[in-house]
Amino acid sequence: MDELVVKDIPITRMDCPTCVLTLEKAVKRVRGVEDARGNYLMKTMRVTYDPSVARLEEIERAIERVGYQVGYKTYPSPISRLMGLFGRGESKAVKAIGDADFPGKVLHSERPAVVLFSSRTCPICKSLKPKFRKLAEREAGTADFYEMDVAGTETWRDYEVMGLPTIIVFRGGKAAERFAAALDVDGLEDALEGRG
Repeated sequence: MDELVVKDIPITRMDCPTCVLTLEKAVKRVRGVEDARGNYLMKTMRVTYDPSVARLEEIERAIERVGYQVGYKTYPSPISRLMGLFGRGESKAVKAIGDADFPGKVLHSERPAVVLFSSRTCPICKSLKPKFRKLAEREAGTADFYEMDVAGTETWRDYEVMGLPTIIVFRGGKAAERFAAALDVDGLEDALEGRG
C-alpha cells in the first residue's frame, strides 16, 4: 500500500449539510478512499485515499455523478447547457405546482399525489429529476406527480420540509409517506404500489 494522499477538493454549490452528507457518501464508495469529510462553509471535500487503488479522476467522477462540480475543472457554460435543453422535451408526467394550486390538485386529489419539493440550485435535486420523471411516466394513471420549487412558494413550510430534495406522497389529503435527501426511488415506487 502506498502512502495515503490527503487532498482538499473545492466543490461548487455545496451549500448545506445535506449536500455534504450526499457528497461524503458518494466519495466513500470509491474503492481506495479511506475517508471523505465535507465542509460546506469552505465548500471543500477533504479526501484521504490510497493512490495505488483510487485515482483522483474516479473521485472527481463520483462528485460529478451526484450533480456537483469540482472547483478547479472547466465545465460547459450555462448558455451551452441551456442550448442543449432545446429539443429535449420535458416530461408531461410531472407538473410544476404553486401554492394556489396545491389544495385543489394535491389535497383534494382522488388518487395519490406525489410532490417533489426541490430547488433549481440544488444539485442533488437535478440528479434525482430524471429518475423521478421516469417513475412518473411509469405510474401515469395511478398517481399524479408534481414538483414544487421551494424558492417561490410557502406550502413546503406546512410539511416541515427541512432538506432538499424531499418527496411526499399525499393520500386522501394527508401526507402519507415521506422520502428525504438520500432518496430511494425504488422505495417510492414500492410505496405507490402498496409494497412498502
